[in-house]
Order: sequence, then C-alpha cells, then structure tokens
Amino acid sequence: MKQQRGMALLVVLLLLAVMVTMASSMTQRFRMEWQRTYNQQLQLQNYWYLLGSEALITKVLIQDLKDNPEKTSLAQYWANEGQIFPVETATLQGVVRDSQACFNLNSLSTTGSGSGSEETTTSASALYRANVFRQLLISLKVEDYRAQQITAALQDWLDDNTTARSLGAEDSEYEALPHPYLPANGLMQDVSELRAVKGVDAALYRQLLPLVCAIPEKTLQVNINTLRTIQAPLLAALFLNNISVDDARNILEQRPREGWNSVAEFLELGTLSNTAAAGDQVQSALTIKSFYFLATLQAESDHYQTRIVSLFQRQSNNQVTVIRRHFGGLE
Repeated sequence: MKQQRGMALLVVLLLLAVMVTMASSMTQRFRMEWQRTYNQQLQLQNYWYLLGSEALITKVLIQDLKDNPEKTSLAQYWANEGQIFPVETATLQGVVRDSQACFNLNSLSTTGSGSGSEETTTSASALYRANVFRQLLISLKVEDYRAQQITAALQDWLDDNTTARSLGAEDSEYEALPHPYLPANGLMQDVSELRAVKGVDAALYRQLLPLVCAIPEKTLQVNINTLRTIQAPLLAALFLNNISVDDARNILEQRPREGWNSVAEFLELGTLSNTAAAGDQVQSALTIKSFYFLATLQAESDHYQTRIVSLFQRQSNNQVTVIRRHFGGLE
C-alpha cells in the first residue's frame, strides 16, 4: 500500500511538472506574440506620423517657393534645424538638406550624348564634370592616379554598356571579386551605391558622403546659397581647385544671410577674379535655385524608433512631390 501511494505521488508530481512547463511555455509564447503585435502597432503608428511629417515639409517647401520663387537659401523655413515635435504618443524630429548643395554623381553619366556640334558641347561638359569630381577626390588627399581610376570606374558604373574605358571597371572586374556583383549600368538610385564602385573604400565613402548626392538627373547644378562650410572642398573643386579650400570656406562664411541674388554677383567676388581657367563650364554648374530636397525623419515612441529618408522634387508650378522614400537605415 505504501509503495502504491509513493508511485501515485510521483505521478502527480510528474504531471504537475509537465503542466508547469506547458504553462510557462504558453506564457512565454503569449508574451512574445504580444510584444510582436505591440511593435507592429508602434511601427504602423510611426509610419503614419512620418507621412504626416512629409506633408508638413511639402507645405513648407511650397510656402518658401511662394515667398521667393527665384532663390533658395539657408535663411528659408525648410533649412531650420534642431526642431522636435512632440505628438500624442511619439516624438518627431528630422532634418532637410538641399540635394543640389552637393555633387550629383549621376552627372558623370555620358549616356545619351548627341552628335555633331551638340556632341562637342556635351563632351566638353562631361569632361568638366569628370574633372570636378577628380579634383574633389584630390582635395580629400586622394592620390591623382587613384582619383582618375575612381572617376573612370564611376563613369563605367553609370553608362549603359559593358565596355570598360581606360582605368575604368566593368562586369569582369566586379565578377572577379570574392563576392561578385554587377555594375548598375544606369543612374544611381541612392548615394549608397557609390560604396560599391571599384576603388571606393569605407574611409573614402565617409569623406565623400557630405559632398555628393544622387538625384534623378544627369545635370550638375550646385546651389551656392545652400552650400555649408563643411562642403568647401566641393566649391573649390567646381573651380578645378584654382581657389584653395580655405578660400572657399571663407567665401561661404562671408555669404550674405539670404544668399547671393545671382550667379553673376557671386562670380564678381574678388577671390574669384583669377579663376578664368575654369571657363564657362563653372558658370553653368552654379545656381541659386534648388528643386530637390532630401529629408531624414525619425519618429520615436516608447523607445521604438522608425526612420524614413524621402526625396522631394519641387516644380516651378508650385507643386512638391515625394519621388523616392526608403525606411530604416543608419545615420
């Protein structure tokens, strides 16, 4: 009898242990499902908050265009930084940058050149843009030969053929890598593609990041009114380094608060009097009006962060649209 009682007690304890284990497992699973659902709710909520932030930026850009349709400068509302907007269950913050206050990597594309006299003009413009990028690399302490290689490789990345130019790189170069891939052979969709171009390592990419961009055009028009002092190497490169980076920085520091009223007014500065070597090309590469803006927005709620990067296009008919956006990513 005592032996039967002992066996019954063991069975009860075993069943109890199984039930406790099952209950613990169910509780843990329920907790994970609840946390997953909660995170999805926060993500969706932040998503709509960020779309609302896009709408606000759109209104600001439209208002700035109405206030001054002929000029874009850092004195306008869109350029305000450090603003934080607390909303019902989250905090919103972000920064808007002029996507024409940088070197447009897509301007190095030579696809679609014309013929005859048009081809001569286009070739001269393409040569100037390539020289600007090469001089920009040189100002970042890149050796000249390597700068030529990177410039040629970038042009090969953008063109629509698989024939490598001198010092360039096409399919065979990338297929021979330990982790092979192919060049885009088309315009860059995002500046991060630059990291995949032959010759661009992580250190150089970080140096170039504040100076370059990728907008869906093949033109190069840099807004002199929205360049920041950290971008002085780009201004010097636009003049093919006929002015020093320090001179370029001084020019930007002494810029009028609301910017120059015309490119001609800017070119009349004494520091630029000896830059004729840059030719007419530099004047066509400068502007005081911008049409592309990049917004980096972040929503934070209950320690959950959602980030969105949106590219806005502002048109002369007073319309502003988001033409590209992506979520996530690191600063």
